[in-house]
Parts: sequence; C-alpha cells; structure tokens
Amino acid sequence: MDTVNEFLEPYIAQALDLLAGLDVWLQALVLLTIVIFVIVGLFVFMKKFIKLFLVLAVLAAIFWFVYTQGYLDNILAINFSNLLTNLF
Repeated sequence: MDTVNEFLEPYIAQALDLLAGLDVWLQALVLLTIVIFVIVGLFVFMKKFIKLFLVLAVLAAIFWFVYTQGYLDNILAINFSNLLTNLF
C-alpha cells in the first residue's frame, strides 16, 4: 500500500495543482467530465459482471446436473482406483 501511495502521490499532487489553477467554472466542467466517465465505466463494469455471473451460473447448473446423475462418481472412482493401484 505504501508503494502504491508513494508512486501515485506526485501525480495526484500535480493534477490537483493543475486543477486549482483553473477558473471555478472550468474546475466544475472537469469534475463533471470525470464523473460522467466514472459512471459510464461503472455501468460497463456491471454489464460485464452480470454476463460473467450468468455464465458461471450456467456452468454451475451443468456441473450440478452431471454430479447428481452420478457421472462424476464413475470418473472419480476410476481415477482414484488407478492412482491407488499405481502407488501400491
């Protein structure tokens, strides 16, 4: 955390100095632009996260179906029995 703070501190100070030297209306315009970009980025992130959540839900449902049908029991039993016979 200290490394990140030390790395970003000069850039943040330079941006604040630049912003403080502007007129009040121009500061408001810059801040409004930043807020718009943050909100749009948040919506894009949420859209991608929802897609990821849906894909993970479908994969979990497929895994649950395969597990409840007993297909994994046969696969795991074969692998474990082969592993035990190879060890001993």
